Amino acid sequence: MRAISLTPFSTISAALAAAGLLAGCEVEPDSNALVIASQGNRPFGGVILGDPAQRAFACDHGYVDWQIPSNPRALPLLFVHASSKKTWETAFDGSRDGFVPIFLHRGYATYTTDLPRTGQAGQGCAPSSYDPDEQWSIQASVTSWRYGTWLPGEEAPTFYPGVQFPIDDPAALDEFYRIQTPEFDAPENEDVETDALAVLLDEIGPAIMITHSSTGIRGWITALKSDRLAAIISYEPGDFIYPAGELPPPLPMANGGLQTPGREVPLEEFLALTRMPIQIVWGDYIPRALDPRHIGPLGTLDSRRRNVERARLMVEAINRHGGDAHNVILPDIGITGNTHFPMLDLNNVEIADLLSEFFAEKGLDRR
Repeated sequence: MRAISLTPFSTISAALAAAGLLAGCEVEPDSNALVIASQGNRPFGGVILGDPAQRAFACDHGYVDWQIPSNPRALPLLFVHASSKKTWETAFDGSRDGFVPIFLHRGYATYTTDLPRTGQAGQGCAPSSYDPDEQWSIQASVTSWRYGTWLPGEEAPTFYPGVQFPIDDPAALDEFYRIQTPEFDAPENEDVETDALAVLLDEIGPAIMITHSSTGIRGWITALKSDRLAAIISYEPGDFIYPAGELPPPLPMANGGLQTPGREVPLEEFLALTRMPIQIVWGDYIPRALDPRHIGPLGTLDSRRRNVERARLMVEAINRHGGDAHNVILPDIGITGNTHFPMLDLNNVEIADLLSEFFAEKGLDRR
């Protein structure tokens, strides 16, 4: 395939070059140009239901977009989103690169997925329904994703001081409100999705998987099904696994209840997580202690608090069995203001730099 030369989205080099060419001027090569050797998209995995001779259905596949730069590093990045591909593509203000273009420029091939029954992979084998009232409201999104709080009866949100989001940009806010897509978190969906991801890993070879939010558990489960994962990086995952017989005690909740820290899997399966580097990353504004006010519309604040603790417990279990896992809380290392979407925040280059440092430390950045 003919190579395509692209410049960073956040510059106007391409526009200037185009203008020069239109004017018949000779243009100097752009030293920052990104050369894409291959790009495309396709389904992966899936099954066929029914009678192929009569009436059959191809369904439960995923869908992947890929870009491979010239002279790529040895390990590609496999991005798995929870809300939409937007998570990994372009920042909310539209003027800054997201993780896909950032890491393409750093020499990594990128694969960005829609999981079975969602987005471009919506051709599922099971019926589904969509009720907008059951999805996130814009008020709940502000609070849950920690841009600030927006409680019932308030006409506008109260943003957190120092939040890494362009809060004075109405277009960025409007875009943020519109990225949530329906998610299906039943065990059946997790099984279908991780089956498909295992197929994709067989097809593209060893890769670094990068997950976010509800796809965190998809990463852990995929590791149990595939030996093609070189590492997992998970931003604010929502669920966790532990070896059978080693499940920690329940965690107290702000509403007075108790939460099981996760699910048990056989030890021989859990050991898959000890064979690769793992990094779990948390943003800012997550409570450090139980607060009885964090119920109802503020309930996700207590949920994030417990998730940080659950991640710590899983990391301890991985390392206890000889693994190499790390639970990183950004404010603890001097990086502040981050939301549930650190890969899209105003300081996302700093977040990307932290990830590049991890790749270098673990020998994952080789060519």
